[in-house]
Amino acid sequence: MDAFCLTEAVYAEIVAHAREGKPEEVCGILRGRGGTAQQLVRARNVAADRVIDYVVDPQTLLRQFEFEEHGDEMVAIYHSHPRSPAYPSASDAWNAYYPECAYLICSLQDDHAPVVRAFRLTPHDIAIDVKALRAGLSFDETRPRRFAYYQAAQALVPPVLQPISGQVPAPFYVVFEAPLESRSDSAPRIVSVTEQPLLLMRN
Repeated sequence: MDAFCLTEAVYAEIVAHAREGKPEEVCGILRGRGGTAQQLVRARNVAADRVIDYVVDPQTLLRQFEFEEHGDEMVAIYHSHPRSPAYPSASDAWNAYYPECAYLICSLQDDHAPVVRAFRLTPHDIAIDVKALRAGLSFDETRPRRFAYYQAAQALVPPVLQPISGQVPAPFYVVFEAPLESRSDSAPRIVSVTEQPLLLMRN
């Protein structure tokens, strides 16, 4: 996979934003073209619990249309992990709706040595029965009423997932939500995780 490029200034801004927002997660978008980020736009994190989640505010996401009018695009969405590694969580996979963008994560697990990594989070539109999944997989409740299973790259594929294993490259998440009322569970989201090399460019 081609490297995702960003200027040293944008990289420094991501780290600075993450440090300013700690212990909450921060987020924003990156403007650029051709897989190279040249400008950072800070966003408001409108998640219900900003310490453990992020949701980019809709007004900032709409900036992508402004970018396009000038021949640019929204090339990436970034957020921070104040206490955990720079790797997508199940919630990150659940909220990934821009497969054409890179997802950058800045970890401040070690505040003196921030880590920024880039990923592609790709949803797969595959119909699969939630009841069968619940019977055949061990799910963790990662958020209230949100359940996730992580299929590691080298791990044995459980029988219930073997029918889709040829269509979805591991690692991937299977995530669904259970409603408060006695209605059916939500359709599961199946999202593969691919790390993208990160290349820093001089300003």
